[in-house]
Amino acid sequence: MAMGAGEFEQAVENIYSFVPTLVLKSAILLNIPDIIANAGPNASLTLAQIAEKLPTKTPNLHSLSRILKYLSFRGIFVQTQTGQNPSDPRYSLTDSAKMFYVRENNPASLVPLLLMLTHPVLMAPWQHLHESVLQDCNAFEKAHGKDLWTYEKEDPTVNDVFNNSMSTITILLMGKILSGYDGFKEVKTLVDVGGGKGTALAHIVKAYPHIHGINFDLPHVVQTAPSVPGIENVGGSMFDSIPSADAIFFKNVLTDWDDESCIKILQNCHKALPKSGRLILAEIMTAEDSNSYKSIEIVFDLVMIALANGGKERSIHELMKLLQLSNFNVVKIVELPGLSKLKIIEAIKV
Repeated sequence: MAMGAGEFEQAVENIYSFVPTLVLKSAILLNIPDIIANAGPNASLTLAQIAEKLPTKTPNLHSLSRILKYLSFRGIFVQTQTGQNPSDPRYSLTDSAKMFYVRENNPASLVPLLLMLTHPVLMAPWQHLHESVLQDCNAFEKAHGKDLWTYEKEDPTVNDVFNNSMSTITILLMGKILSGYDGFKEVKTLVDVGGGKGTALAHIVKAYPHIHGINFDLPHVVQTAPSVPGIENVGGSMFDSIPSADAIFFKNVLTDWDDESCIKILQNCHKALPKSGRLILAEIMTAEDSNSYKSIEIVFDLVMIALANGGKERSIHELMKLLQLSNFNVVKIVELPGLSKLKIIEAIKV
C-alpha cells in the first residue's frame, strides 16, 4: 500500500520528535530565557542584544537565529519584526518560557528536570529499551552495568543532577498537596521515605511547625540534604527498615519498583508504625482502562522501563491491592486541585 503525503510527514515528524527537547536544552545552556528576563519586564531583544550576553566573544549568530526561530515556532519565545529593520527580529518570552529560567531565578524551574532527563547517563538506557524486551533486563543496568541507585552512589555529579530534579518537582507539587490535603495536622512525627534533600518535609514542617520530620533516604542522598529546623536527616535502606513514627509519607516512590519490592517496602512501613498508624501516599495514578490513558501517563510508564528497577505507573486499584496485601486499610482517596493524575491515598495500619 502506497504511503500518502500526510502519512509520510507524520512518520518523519515522529522520527525527529527528539529535536524540540534538545534544542530547548541548548537555549537553556546558553541561558537565553534568563538573558531576556534580566532585560526587564516584557523585554524584547534583538539577536545582537542576546548574543552580546553569551559567554563568548565570537558567537555564531546564524546558528543562534535558527535556534531562536525554531523555539519561537514551538511557543517558547515570541518573534516579532520591527518596522525599522524587518530583517532583525526581536525576541520576547512567552509564559511557558518562564518555567525555563535557571533555578536561582525561579525555584519551581523545570530546568533541573530537563537537564536530568537529557543527561548522557540517563539518555543511554533508551538505546537498550528493546533489550529489556528481548532479554528481560533493566535498560539502565544494560547501559551502565549497574542500576540507577548504585550509579548515583558512585557518581556524585549524577546524584546531584537527579536529586536537584526531584527537588524541583517536589516544589511544584507540594503547594497542591498541602492545599488539597489536611491530613498532616494531627501528625506529631512524620517520616518521608525516599525524601531526597528533604524538600517535601521542609514544606510540610513549615505549614505544620509542630511536626518532627524525619527525612529518610539512602546515606549518600541525605548527605546532600540541608539542615532544616524540625527535620532530622536519616540514612538507610527502606528494604531493611524504616524509622518509627506515627505517620509515613511517600511521594512517587512506589512507581520506581515492581510489585514484590513495593510489598517489601510497605511491610517495613507496617513494622515502623504504631497501631492505627497512618501511611500517606502521593502517587501518580493511571486510568483503570489503558485505552483511556493520557499521553503523559504512557510517557511516564516508559521512563520507568528505561530507568527503574521494574517500576511502573499503577491505577488506584493496583495500589490499593498492594496496600491490602501489606495489611493496610485504605480510608481516604483525595483528589488534588490542578493535578488530574497525582492523588493522595491515606491508609491505616491493621
